[in-house]
Amino acid sequence: MSRRKAAGTGVRVAGRPAAPAGSPSAQHPALKMTAGANPKNQPRKVSKERQSSYPDSKSQSSSADPSSKSGSHKEGNGGKNQGTRSSRAGGEQGTRTSRAGGEQGTRSSRAGGEQGTRTSRAGGEQSSRTSRAGGEQGTRSSRAGGEQGTRSSRAGGEQGTRTSRAGGEQGTRTSRAGGEQGTRSSRAGGEQGTRSSRAGGEQGTRSSRAGGEQGTRSSRAGGEQGSRSSRAGGEQGTRTSRAGGEQGTRSSRAGGDNEKDLNLNKILRNVVENLRIRSDQKCRASKQVNEVVDHLLRYIKKDSAGCFAAIEKLASGSYYENVKISAPNEFDIMITIPVKRIDFTEVDSEGAFYQVAFKRNSGPNPLSQFVYNGTLSAEEMIGHLRKLIKEAAKTLPGHKIKVEKKKVGSPAVTLQIEDKEHGPISLDMVLALKVHAQSWPASTTHGLRIEDWLGKKVRRDFRMEPFYLVPKQPPNATQAPQSQSPKEMWRISFSHIEKKMLLNHGSLKTCCENGSPKCCRKSCLKLLKNLIQKLKERNPRILASVCSYHAKTTLLHACVKRPKDEMWYCEDLDTHFLQLLDDFVQHLKATNLPHFFIPTYNLFQPCLFDSRCREALLRLIESERNNNFPIFSGPN
Repeated sequence: MSRRKAAGTGVRVAGRPAAPAGSPSAQHPALKMTAGANPKNQPRKVSKERQSSYPDSKSQSSSADPSSKSGSHKEGNGGKNQGTRSSRAGGEQGTRTSRAGGEQGTRSSRAGGEQGTRTSRAGGEQSSRTSRAGGEQGTRSSRAGGEQGTRSSRAGGEQGTRTSRAGGEQGTRTSRAGGEQGTRSSRAGGEQGTRSSRAGGEQGTRSSRAGGEQGTRSSRAGGEQGSRSSRAGGEQGTRTSRAGGEQGTRSSRAGGDNEKDLNLNKILRNVVENLRIRSDQKCRASKQVNEVVDHLLRYIKKDSAGCFAAIEKLASGSYYENVKISAPNEFDIMITIPVKRIDFTEVDSEGAFYQVAFKRNSGPNPLSQFVYNGTLSAEEMIGHLRKLIKEAAKTLPGHKIKVEKKKVGSPAVTLQIEDKEHGPISLDMVLALKVHAQSWPASTTHGLRIEDWLGKKVRRDFRMEPFYLVPKQPPNATQAPQSQSPKEMWRISFSHIEKKMLLNHGSLKTCCENGSPKCCRKSCLKLLKNLIQKLKERNPRILASVCSYHAKTTLLHACVKRPKDEMWYCEDLDTHFLQLLDDFVQHLKATNLPHFFIPTYNLFQPCLFDSRCREALLRLIESERNNNFPIFSGPN
């Protein structure tokens, strides 16, 4: 069929124009839809290739155009064949076009993938650069913080160096350590950010291979994650550097605290030095005391009654223990009388007070004149000794001596020796029974725990020493039974052992010897005694119960607690004094200070130590400690 005839059929095939506007085919409703009309709610037109392949297209075309019915059979077959070839050509062309579109889409997707890869790599590199910049910024911040901390610590150190270089150097070292720690932390933060950004970039690369858009999104996410990580690293480094600077500042402040401690150490050393007794004063005072005591003993031994013919002198107390403070104006001398074959009976629950009786068949006894109701009367013996001392004091030329009135509960006869140049000297002469060849009382079994301090052998040798009984009434003597008169009671004493321990106080025998390391045990005791004495001078009534023996007992317990000599080095006088003071405070708070030889005897029990005194002493000590002991700045 010729092209003209085919055109007359009115069938719209691929590559040909549509039917003329006035032809019947253009007016037929079905053909109008085929021509591309799309009424409401009708499907959109399909492609020409698919339209030609519909089975009913032939019937539609023939029914739509009346002229086609009048055509010959050959012309119909020819149009059919030509339409088939045209549809095939259109299909092949469409196939080629789709293939080209597919290839173009493939190339586009590959280009998108490569673009996504490049974008992700660029994002990763950008995030790496950002993280490195953040790390470097963190490093610079940490270095700046460290330098700032170093400057602060150096400033604190220079301030502390004026008194001691140790405080400043400690602050500088700590601040440098803080700065280095900040630098390391910031570097670690930067490296962490770099690793995170690289991981994000690699993740973006893998995602971009799967799809350009997904890769782009992943790379962006990786870049943002790397940026956040690097920023976090930088911020962490900055915070660390600031912490280092603050730590350096605190260290410099600590240097200031060390300066305060060094000031206290200097104050305490000056106090100890001022408490030292000058050798010329010591010689003058001891010479006078020895002259008086020797004269009195000679007179007492010549008593016609002969009861004190065997008396001996035993020096005791702080002066002879080398812990006397301020001035040599107080001396203690024990006037001892040996006794044999006695029975001593405990009269209190703590084991400190006793009644003394002589065993039968003990032979002639010059002290029998002081026995009443089978027991030796302490009050009668001390009364007779007082009478002899008064008589002897009047016969001593060159010395003005005054015997003081008897003090309630005191086992001593107190004398005042006048010294026009250095003031009066107080001399306490204490009567004591020397109990030898008998074991110490059972109450002392668990006392004197010096094994780790002075050694087991020393403790064994001490317990082979005699012990002494001095005239002393227990604090609750008024509640004692009538059969146990206070006039007949004696208190056990170990002052001679205390003197030996203080004179030989080192765990090593060479402690405080010439050329050997020196400890500060005695210095700490002097400071504690001086503190108590000054507080007592300012508050004499309320602090009447406290005495220097409480300080000595606290030191002995502290030596057991800290037995080694290196725990008492003189260089750390302030530290060791504060430790000893804290021991004393803890005893006060617990209302318990065990006697060093009789653990069951509490020196802070309420009947001995008034609660008001205890509370006031705690308050005053705390105030002094918080204010760096201003009391030591006054006159000694």
